[in-house]
Amino acid sequence: MKIVKTKYILTPDKIISDRAVAFDEKIVDIDEFEILKEKYPDAKIVEYENNSCLLPGFINSHVHLEFSANKASLSYGDFIIWLNSVIKKREELIPKCDEDCLKNAIDTMLKSGITSFGAVSSYGYDMNVCSQAPQRVVYFNEIIGSNPAAADVLYNDFIQRVKESIKLKDEKFIPAIAIHSPYSVHRVLVEKAIEFAKKNSFLISTHFMESRAEREWLDKATGDFKAFFEDFLNQSIPANRALDFLEMFNGTNSLFVHTVWCNEKELEIIEKNRHSIIHCPVSNRLLGNGALDIGKIKYLGINFLTATDGLSSNYSLNLYEELKSALFVHYYIDPNVLAMDLIRSVTKNAAAALKLNCGEIEIGKYADLQIVELPEDLDNLNEIPLNIILHTKKVKNVFISGEMYE
Repeated sequence: MKIVKTKYILTPDKIISDRAVAFDEKIVDIDEFEILKEKYPDAKIVEYENNSCLLPGFINSHVHLEFSANKASLSYGDFIIWLNSVIKKREELIPKCDEDCLKNAIDTMLKSGITSFGAVSSYGYDMNVCSQAPQRVVYFNEIIGSNPAAADVLYNDFIQRVKESIKLKDEKFIPAIAIHSPYSVHRVLVEKAIEFAKKNSFLISTHFMESRAEREWLDKATGDFKAFFEDFLNQSIPANRALDFLEMFNGTNSLFVHTVWCNEKELEIIEKNRHSIIHCPVSNRLLGNGALDIGKIKYLGINFLTATDGLSSNYSLNLYEELKSALFVHYYIDPNVLAMDLIRSVTKNAAAALKLNCGEIEIGKYADLQIVELPEDLDNLNEIPLNIILHTKKVKNVFISGEMYE
């Protein structure tokens, strides 16, 4: 049992002060510090400075760890230019991300308050390292392939990786599946993967409407993707139409990543099926894809999350950097309102979408927590979320299932 005392607590639905939290693996009590000490006399006391704040650990719901060796090998500015550079460099980059590289990426996330993450894996090379990470990991085994002639081989490889991840399943390592995108996965594979996920109660993630090129290709079989598919795969028609692809996910509560180029009808379907949208502002900016209209997403009542994506399209796996970027991308939203929404998007909202019992400071939730330091001259309680984002790069401590990490 531990009792943590900070000046402020962000739950994240409200800010409270002059309270402390008692927990072992899960949160067991929230009350005045002196009352908790009396109720739990054998608990270890952890006190922090007057400018400290306790909040839920962050959840990075979408990250590709297998490309974590990249710094400047890939080209930015345009989605197709970037994609061509990934194809050209992946055989060089992926082997460079060995066990040490993967562990460093996971440690970087831990030090920036990330206590859970959703790892999207194309090859399974990061599986063992992820299964041993201190954080909770939802491990998305990804299927990709638009050539129907190779469907059986691709599906068998995918299922083999899924079975390997199931062997490693425990309380903190949760197998799931990812369907890469509507343009890159043949309908037959999409149907089979979704059927498998439903049968095994697996969570599903998919990239959807990330770029203008995807929009034009799926709608009209034109645009920048036309030459790409003709040159690389000898394909002249899309693997799916957008609405057909979306409707295959009905009843699954899936995660749709990016959705920058979604139209009204597609957003209605996402909302109707209680899917979640994962927003990756830095990745969208670097690949020239524009910005998600989170004002519209919020108005429609769609659960939105914020994530870093991978180092193939970002310079950092620090969610505080991502949240800072989002503050400035969405300049039309009041910064204090946006700051609270963004913190929810990486705590409570993300936990709900990934079906994790954390993301809130509430009795019965896992004690996945972080401690941050606020500016000493802060005197407006309502500006705490904004100042947490603006002034945090590294956290003081994190707790996962009540265990402290420095």
